[in-house]
Amino acid sequence: MDTDRFARLPAVIATLVLLPVLLEFLAWYIQGEDYDGARAATVVGVIVSLAGIATVIGRLRARLPALMVTALTVLAAGEAVLGFAAAFGPVLWRGGVPGELHGLVTTGVSLFAVVTGVYLLVLYGRGLYLPYLEAGTGPPPTATKRKVLGESEILIRTVPDAGPAVEKALDSCVAMLDQDDLHFVAYYAGERCCFYADVLDDVDLAHFFHDTTQEERRALYLKAGNQLNWLTGRLDRQFRRLEGGALIRTVLDVERGGMYLYRVDRSRYLVGVTLDERKTDVADDKMAALVDMIRGHFTLPPLNRRAHRPPPGGGRLRPVAESEHRSASGS
Repeated sequence: MDTDRFARLPAVIATLVLLPVLLEFLAWYIQGEDYDGARAATVVGVIVSLAGIATVIGRLRARLPALMVTALTVLAAGEAVLGFAAAFGPVLWRGGVPGELHGLVTTGVSLFAVVTGVYLLVLYGRGLYLPYLEAGTGPPPTATKRKVLGESEILIRTVPDAGPAVEKALDSCVAMLDQDDLHFVAYYAGERCCFYADVLDDVDLAHFFHDTTQEERRALYLKAGNQLNWLTGRLDRQFRRLEGGALIRTVLDVERGGMYLYRVDRSRYLVGVTLDERKTDVADDKMAALVDMIRGHFTLPPLNRRAHRPPPGGGRLRPVAESEHRSASGS
């Protein structure tokens, strides 16, 4: 996975601010001067607070735009109350707010408003809420095992606390994987990837990888799963007035392959990938059948009514003949 750019932010703040304070303490000690302990404690407290805020921002950056707007709204409401008290307090209840306090609060709210506005303008200039789209939502699956079926080897990675229903879903996904069409499947619950399985390491798929490795592609697919879920949720809210029901399927048919998001229910979904543009329809049909199988594990009725379904046997792992024509690249 990508290195977290925010992980070092608290340490950077502490280093840049705390180092001058330590040098000041050293200068006081060498010169034999007295120093104000309360002032030193205040400075250290501010540094710790800034580092703590940076840590929280790093962990919650996925929702940072919404949090900033919410905080700005709350601060603006508080400033309105403070301004009313400063303006009408002497008349209504013969009391008021010190001008210094009012000015300091107004300055702080104004600076926060400017920072928030610039931040959101930068985000909109880049297209979307990219901090959300670039952020992960929990640790990825790490428990790794491999399963040999036919002539191919399937990589399986799961979270350690997967339940029985998730294990059944994993078995269904593994059964549908095929080096010929459906190459990658991931299962998400509560915006967290619970497991994924793929045949990307198959030697017959090596021609699909040029500028990225199999591991890099897996990390990109997991991140894309979060992005597709967010985008699908926004589209779902936009389409509610069409009275067509919830959005259950999103397909990205790229030039070299395809990616699919299928809803299992409101909190669970599947992401599937095919590297072969010629097999996008077959992979789509498999994903439709797979999501209904998984819904059955949770005692939910079938959701898809696609005309074409894959054969009951599921996946079909077989060696690819050297004479068989292949695409030049993959998704």
